[in-house]
Amino acid sequence: MTKHELIQLTEDTFIVSFNEWIEFEPTQFIMIETETSIVRKPFGLGRWNKRLAIGVQIIGPGTGYIVQQNVLNAHGPCGRGFVPPGGKGAMIATPACLPMAMDLKERHGCDVFIGSAEELSIEIPFPLVVGDEPFLNLLRSLRGYNWFLIVGSDQMEKVSYDVLKDKAEVFVSFNEYMACGIGACKGCAKETRTGLKHLCIDGPVLRGEEVWS
Repeated sequence: MTKHELIQLTEDTFIVSFNEWIEFEPTQFIMIETETSIVRKPFGLGRWNKRLAIGVQIIGPGTGYIVQQNVLNAHGPCGRGFVPPGGKGAMIATPACLPMAMDLKERHGCDVFIGSAEELSIEIPFPLVVGDEPFLNLLRSLRGYNWFLIVGSDQMEKVSYDVLKDKAEVFVSFNEYMACGIGACKGCAKETRTGLKHLCIDGPVLRGEEVWS
């Protein structure tokens, strides 16, 4: 895949768009090769400026490599696409998930809210809250929705679920270690109320109540 544009959102977070397009369903992901690891890394697929795109937060050499390279080797799409239930929905996401949010918004018309630890360097077409307390206040204020989809860091997802679980059905895109993306390595096993599930083939989206009380 050849890089079309690199858009910096914060000091360590970027949107990477591509010249190619592949068909995918919401929350599906691609596994990208890096020179720093023998295993590929998963990145949620989305769109930005009408192009296929992913969000990347640099947390180590592998993600740094992906931001720096102009040509990337990847396979996908992987995972099960998210099919929203009926009614009015909202996605709560971090800046690295903006392409996924844009895709879900365009497909299903849901509302999108972005929570960030710092201001973004670009304008975005969604409400943005910056800081922990404003984010909690946003979550507490949300009313009139039939479902929520939460996509972000582990801590952000759990906090959001705890606030929203009594308001509507809550879905979470879980972030477990993945190595193959096709269910062979069993590295992304997640304990649920109905037993182990492998997020690369059973997810990445599960109902929050399947994992948390």
